[in-house]
Amino acid sequence: MTAAANTYIKIKLKNISADAESTITKHCFDCGALGVSEALNFVQPNLVYDPKVLYSKNISVDVFFNERPGCNFFDGLTDMAPQVDWEITEEETKDWLEEWKKGFKAFKLVDKYWVVPSWEPVPTECPVPIFIDPGMAFGTGTHATTQMASYLIVKYGKQQSNLSSQSLLDVGTGTGILGILARHLGFSSVKGIEVDPEAIRVAGENAAKNNTTHFEISATPVEEIREAYDMVVANIIDGVLLKIKASLVKCMKTNGSMILTGILKEHETEFLSDFIEDQNLKIEMRLEKDDWIGYWVTHA
Repeated sequence: MTAAANTYIKIKLKNISADAESTITKHCFDCGALGVSEALNFVQPNLVYDPKVLYSKNISVDVFFNERPGCNFFDGLTDMAPQVDWEITEEETKDWLEEWKKGFKAFKLVDKYWVVPSWEPVPTECPVPIFIDPGMAFGTGTHATTQMASYLIVKYGKQQSNLSSQSLLDVGTGTGILGILARHLGFSSVKGIEVDPEAIRVAGENAAKNNTTHFEISATPVEEIREAYDMVVANIIDGVLLKIKASLVKCMKTNGSMILTGILKEHETEFLSDFIEDQNLKIEMRLEKDDWIGYWVTHA
């Protein structure tokens, strides 16, 4: 089987023992494999979201080739692991970014602010565009948690008479969408922090596309932030929020606010106890969208 120009060969290897995995993986690459992928089974039994891998006696891996490998690949497998079975399929090659782009159109995010990908024209009905190209970073504005965070930021901003003198910290800034929105609203300065180098790059590019000034993007961990902010935003999954709760609260000014999204509805009771009550916070507003919960909180 020779793959066509727009296809590749996938070979699923089954019944690989743990002891033989590294040897078989090396054999695959020696025979010209483009990559090897193992599907791990895991569970996340609690709110902290530390996954527990479920190890089994035998595993399966997918091996990818430009074209079907020769007999030396299959003979070598049989010699080193006779129990291994395989399935061969031909898969269509796609430019997944281009495929994704086809479905990502301009849309209203909140109030007068729209998310517009840079490859799309600005709709005539769009008062204020926010240009976002996601790359591999989270936060295009389509997810419920980003939409709730956007709504709460705008809601807060409209209630402030001195927004032009206020600062905002965006923890886990992703594409930078919330930080860019905050500057559009009139926050005097915004700092977005990220641990993912790719997200830092994407956020910087998006800030440049929007000509966003006074928006610092940093790799400083939240635990090392020494400044206090009028508003802290954390659009992060609830298990991570719990791990960094003390640092988040430390970043709030005495009369400051915080927006927390990324709380799964099924975890809300525990989150209220382990974060909101534990840190002596007061809920100013609660939102619910799909299976997610968002809060605007202040010091009690």
